[in-house]
Amino acid sequence: MAVTMQVPIDMVSAAARRPGGLVPADSQIALVNVLGSQALIAYQLDEQERRRRALARAEALLRPEVLDFLMSLPLDQPVPLASLTPAEQRMLARIPRGAVSRQDQGIVRHAVHPLRLDLAVVPARGWESALERVGRFTPFCARAILVEGPLRRREDAILQTDFYGIGLLATRGDDVEVVVPPRPFVRKRFTVAAWQFLEEVSQQLN
Repeated sequence: MAVTMQVPIDMVSAAARRPGGLVPADSQIALVNVLGSQALIAYQLDEQERRRRALARAEALLRPEVLDFLMSLPLDQPVPLASLTPAEQRMLARIPRGAVSRQDQGIVRHAVHPLRLDLAVVPARGWESALERVGRFTPFCARAILVEGPLRRREDAILQTDFYGIGLLATRGDDVEVVVPPRPFVRKRFTVAAWQFLEEVSQQLN
């Protein structure tokens, strides 16, 4: 069962932003419900894409088949309609407003993913119960568990989370202790699932 975070957001944010901290200083912080869990996320909006979407009154990009097609198109470069397969030409009618434009006999993709995710922090009463939930974020960003209450079996917790590259945070009175810093996220490739995930997060931030 997902745990609702009880620790104030600004308390976790302050711990994450300390010098040499867990997230870049310009990251924004928000609480969202994604992947079947509540999580505190640190993110950075693509301001240019945000403005472009606002001007175009762009609709959400949530369908994986649409995102897959968009990823096959070069960004801001016209692609002749005649070069598209019949299936791709039928897909054009399903693309939400604002993602592409038509120019002469071609189509141009303008949409890119709306934000970058720096960290996801999953709250838990015990670190063991959160390992599976925080693991769902592995393909997308750095991860951490926030234990709200006594940190039991501290040495085991440190060994386990460090082994998997998961950060471990724990409350100590009115402060949040960074017991294990999360391993930096390294993106090997950008996938349809990653774009869809960022779009779902973005919908909760609007």
